[in-house]
Amino acid sequence: MEQNKIAQLIQRYADVYLMMEKKVSSMITEKLDKELTLDQYYSLRYINLNPGCTSTDLANVCNVNKSAVTSMTNRLFTKNYIVREHDKADRRNVHLYVTPEGKDVVSRMEKQLQDLVRSYFEKLEEKEMESFIQTYEKIYQVIIEEEAQSTNESNHKG
Repeated sequence: MEQNKIAQLIQRYADVYLMMEKKVSSMITEKLDKELTLDQYYSLRYINLNPGCTSTDLANVCNVNKSAVTSMTNRLFTKNYIVREHDKADRRNVHLYVTPEGKDVVSRMEKQLQDLVRSYFEKLEEKEMESFIQTYEKIYQVIIEEEAQSTNESNHKG
């Protein structure tokens, strides 16, 4: 593909992505019943899907530092949405679990988000939805592979 065409497509992607990100984040935030911030919801959802994960796991997935995760998990703990359990073999390691109350919040929010996304996806044909998701997954996979490669190169330099 010629460079000019690539530049045009990148510009279109950037325009759409930035506008969609802002719009969708705003809509999701409205749907969260003001119980949680978007970051708290993402963290609670991750912990729910990965019971026993650690703050380090969460920091890596969310691409933030551990102090930000500590602050977030403290808020979730205060709201009784998560519990912390010290590792029996190494008490320095703390595992995170969602409480029944936290599971209720995740379940309710998942339903609200599904309803929101469904209202848009229903306007697309099944093939368009599949293509959209497959493309997004492929881009994500490329990002993950490049991060892994970059990490490996950094580790070999030191």
